Amino acid sequence: MLPTVLLTEGATAAGILALLPLPYGAALALLPVIGMALNGTSSVLYGTVPDLVAVQQRERAFGVFYTGTIGAGALSPALYGLFGDAIGLTPAMLLVAMVVLLTLPLAWRLTRLLHRTREERFADRK
Repeated sequence: MLPTVLLTEGATAAGILALLPLPYGAALALLPVIGMALNGTSSVLYGTVPDLVAVQQRERAFGVFYTGTIGAGALSPALYGLFGDAIGLTPAMLLVAMVVLLTLPLAWRLTRLLHRTREERFADRK
C-alpha cells in the first residue's frame, strides 16, 4: 500500500504545483492526470478498510470511511475557495499541495498499523 500511496499522493502534489506556472490550455490538459492520481489513492485506501477492522465491524467502518470521504469532498472546494478569496489563488494552490503532502506521514503510520495487525492475525493462527 505505502508505495502506491506515496506515488499517487506525490504525483497529486507535484501536479498541483505544476499547474501554477502553466497557461490555461496546458493546465486543463494536466487536470485529468491529477485526477487519475487522486483516484489511485482512493482505491488503495478503500482496500485497507477490511484489514483494519473485524469482519463484524466492516459495514460500519465502510460507512464511516465513505461518509468522511464524501463529506471532505463536499466541503473542500468551499473551504479552499474561501482561502483562495482571502489569500489569492497561488497561495491557496500551494496550501492544497501542502495538505496533500501531509497525507504521506499518515500513510506511513497506517502501513505500520496494517503490518502489526497482519502479524497479530498470523500469530493467532499458530
